[in-house]
Amino acid sequence: MSRLRSIAAELGLTFLVVALAPILTAYIVANDIFSRSIHQQKLEALTAIADAAQDRVETYVRGLITDTTTLARAPSLVTLLHQPEPLIQPDASTLSFLSSFSEAKGYYDLLLVDQAGNIRFSLKREDDLGGHVQDAQLAGTQLAATIDAANTLLQTEVSNFAWYPPSQELAAFLAAPIFDGGVIIGNLILQIDNQELNTIVNHYGGLGETGELLAATLGEDGLVVAAPSRHAPNLPERTLDPTAFVPLQAAMQGQAGSGRFVDYRGQDSLGVWRYLPSLNWGLLVKIDTAEFQAPIQRFASISQAVMLASIGLVLFGVWLANRLVSRPIVQLAQSVTRLEHEALPEPLQVPARHEIAALVAAFNQLIASVRVHQTELEARVAQRTAELAEANRELQHSNVELAATLDTLQKTQSQLVETEKLVALGQLIAGVAHEINTPLGSIASSIETLANAYQEQDRFLTLFAALSPVRREQFLELLTLAAAGSSLSLKEKRDLKKDYEQRLAGRAVPQPRQVAELLSQLPPLDIERFVPLLEDEKATEILEHLRQGSHIHRACQNIRTAADKARKVVFALKSFARYDHTGVKSPTHLRESIETVLTLYQNQMKQTIDLQTDLPEGPPIPAYADELGQVWMNLVHNALQAMDYKGRLEIGLQQDADWARVRITDTGGGIPEAIRDRIFQPFFTTKPAGEGSGLGLDIVRRIVDKHQGEIRLESTVGVGTSVEIWLPVTNTE
Repeated sequence: MSRLRSIAAELGLTFLVVALAPILTAYIVANDIFSRSIHQQKLEALTAIADAAQDRVETYVRGLITDTTTLARAPSLVTLLHQPEPLIQPDASTLSFLSSFSEAKGYYDLLLVDQAGNIRFSLKREDDLGGHVQDAQLAGTQLAATIDAANTLLQTEVSNFAWYPPSQELAAFLAAPIFDGGVIIGNLILQIDNQELNTIVNHYGGLGETGELLAATLGEDGLVVAAPSRHAPNLPERTLDPTAFVPLQAAMQGQAGSGRFVDYRGQDSLGVWRYLPSLNWGLLVKIDTAEFQAPIQRFASISQAVMLASIGLVLFGVWLANRLVSRPIVQLAQSVTRLEHEALPEPLQVPARHEIAALVAAFNQLIASVRVHQTELEARVAQRTAELAEANRELQHSNVELAATLDTLQKTQSQLVETEKLVALGQLIAGVAHEINTPLGSIASSIETLANAYQEQDRFLTLFAALSPVRREQFLELLTLAAAGSSLSLKEKRDLKKDYEQRLAGRAVPQPRQVAELLSQLPPLDIERFVPLLEDEKATEILEHLRQGSHIHRACQNIRTAADKARKVVFALKSFARYDHTGVKSPTHLRESIETVLTLYQNQMKQTIDLQTDLPEGPPIPAYADELGQVWMNLVHNALQAMDYKGRLEIGLQQDADWARVRITDTGGGIPEAIRDRIFQPFFTTKPAGEGSGLGLDIVRRIVDKHQGEIRLESTVGVGTSVEIWLPVTNTE
């Protein structure tokens, strides 16, 4: 029932998703397109307004420059500046002309300044008359700076808008040089009417309720807004932080652009900015984004309502489809569930139409077929049950036989491993015997030397008693040095001998060359201290006993070395020959295990094999130590045979936190590609008949598998073979 209900839910959900996907897509795409369109339209409108305002201001300023330049060339101004009086008194017609010109062109004031910088005429401000442009009140103002620029560049110049102390407001000036015969005799100054310029700038057409134009320039202390703002008319009265007007700051740096930003009121705004070079202004046309977002929000609300209505229709369609299709299927499932406890159910009665009715009829037909097959199945089950009982009895008998066979095979395998080990040990026994006989012979020879020295003991005691105490002390010191032996190289001993010969030359020392030879075998000494002893009448006997002392030291050293070598060989033989029947892993040092095998093969390798080992000491790993010895034995034996006991054998050991890797590399003939996959098979061998059992590498593979390790083989015909044994360093059982 739950599965049918989930099918109905899945069908309804699928229908809902398929229907809603285009609705949601259309809603999102339509809102995005409309939003982008409104944004683009508003940006284009702001761009057009900014360009128009830029053209108006630039045209206005160019007209001012033309007016100023033209008026400065009027002869009447030259005449006025040549008046001797400090204050110019124009006649009535000239005064009327200047006043009419100023009013007609929209200037706030008109001034005449002579070459010395004295203000000699003003239409509006009589207080300025008689003053000087570098007076305390005017020095550093835009008026003084513009006059200086006009006289330097010999052309009409326009100042920035800045605070003008005499008028206590922002002011901008045009200054043009007045020439007489090519010489500057003064300047014509026209003060721009702020109201006239504000009227030109502040056109709010197309800017809605929140749009405005801001014109600003950089003053000495910060940003100066040149015209009143729509939302803050008092902005021109303050010096502002440029960082609060980032678009205006960019415009005043000569950049033109557009984008969204937060304005000085903290409102998110969209704006377009331009640079006005004539006045060195930055112009910003902006509007609050909330204003042009209103139609976007209205469109979103309408489209959202349409989407919700569409979703409602889709949900109704899903409900109707579920009622017409899913409900009969659920009723059919309920009827089938009630029949689970009936052996032979009656035909189902489920009201349905169309395909569902056909499904009910097909199910009833299936029930009828089941009735027929059920009887046949019961007969077959009885027959198969009897057959299975007989087969089970035969299988139990076979299992007993297989268990016995498996036990026999396991015992045989253990015997084969032990036999293979004993065969390898038998092949090595001659070399091992030689390795033991050699140190035994050395020991016997050294014992004979010691015996001869013992026979001379009485003579030594007699000589020692005859010496004075000083000579005894020196003699004992030389004997101690002889027992210690020398660690010098042959070259160093030769050099020491030459030095002793030179020092003994001319002394009463018998046979100085032989004495120098004997003393050079001792550790370096101050020979001058021992010259009296060497010149003694018994010097010959002293040197003879000293030579015997050196021989005794070498004999003892030979005995220790030979005994240690024999001990190692016997230990290796003992370790390899034993067999651990416990079947339990024990901590095993791989370096020690490999060196034990190499000790057994030392006699076969020391003459013709270049053995290179890299066996760093590492922590022990859990392993079957005796079986690992069999692995190294088989691999080393195969490598030596592959090289015909002539070549280079490399054995390396690497160990990390997870794996230990032993790599054995020979310079034999290599393994052909055709047989590499078969060399680890039991009884496969490439050796002549009677020389190999074919079990060596199979035993290696079985032992490595038992350790849950890996074998990796690399071989190149004519170059050699490398076998890598990878063993886990942690117990994996």
